[in-house]
Amino acid sequence: MSAAEEGGVFRRARGRTLDAFPEEKEREWKGPFYFIQGADPQFGLMKAWATGDCDRGGDEWEQEIRLTEQAVQAINKLIPKPKFFVLCGDLIHAMPGKTWVVLVTFSPSTS
Repeated sequence: MSAAEEGGVFRRARGRTLDAFPEEKEREWKGPFYFIQGADPQFGLMKAWATGDCDRGGDEWEQEIRLTEQAVQAINKLIPKPKFFVLCGDLIHAMPGKTWVVLVTFSPSTS
């Protein structure tokens, strides 16, 4: 478990339950709130685009990390704070230092 998880910064659902919103505190409506949804950070995709090799490139994440840090700083400055942040979609395009394996699938002929 990371230090952030131990400190209660990140919450993860377990047993189909998320403990971030205790029922005794959240049972009744207490006014407006908002949340933020982030999608498809695709760590590694910017280098792949820059090199023109989206099938095998993308082994560096520096640009995406910088943009993610900027997004977190902007979110942390919001008043009021969002109730929660959810990140969806493809998180990575390529892992640094990993060789790509291309998987090809074939559909059976219907003729």
